[in-house]
Amino acid sequence: MNKSPIRMLIHEHKVILKVIAKCSTLIEQLSHGASVDSTLLARIVEFMQQYADKSHHGKEEDLLFPAFEKAGVPSYGCPLAALRFEHKEGRRLVAMLKKALQPTRKAVIIKALIEIVDLYPNHIWKEEFLLFPLSKRLLSPKTREDLANAFELVDERFGCEAYKAYETFARKASFSMTNRLRDTLLDLG
Repeated sequence: MNKSPIRMLIHEHKVILKVIAKCSTLIEQLSHGASVDSTLLARIVEFMQQYADKSHHGKEEDLLFPAFEKAGVPSYGCPLAALRFEHKEGRRLVAMLKKALQPTRKAVIIKALIEIVDLYPNHIWKEEFLLFPLSKRLLSPKTREDLANAFELVDERFGCEAYKAYETFARKASFSMTNRLRDTLLDLG
């Protein structure tokens, strides 16, 4: 099997973490008096709603988690119920961030960003180190291949161009953060 549904999800995690890292930088900037960049924050909201939630979490909730349930993992306990709860919590936090943009409420924006930055790395860790390793033991090669094919169909329905655009946004957000860090270090030296 050439395709791995788990590798596909891990790739998406890396993209999501780039945007989360940008959120962390924004917290620092906003906390030190920077003005709110509503355009950037609106793009982050869109990324989180579309790429992270609709596409990525959709694959997990609609395809991966049911496959684990069929393999005997209970839906009501750990890890599946906890991960579903965290997806729901992520939706709530992103909605809070979106609402804080109109009208702009800086304190609420910072609070939402802090909670998003607290949630996502821990959530991703749980998936990658608790749930995903179970896939080789519990999911047959055929099930894993079917999941990879289903994930590709989700990507096609989502739109390959939209998918690429969101990954480009994440890369550029991460790149601008890296450039700022480099510039800061050069200023110090």
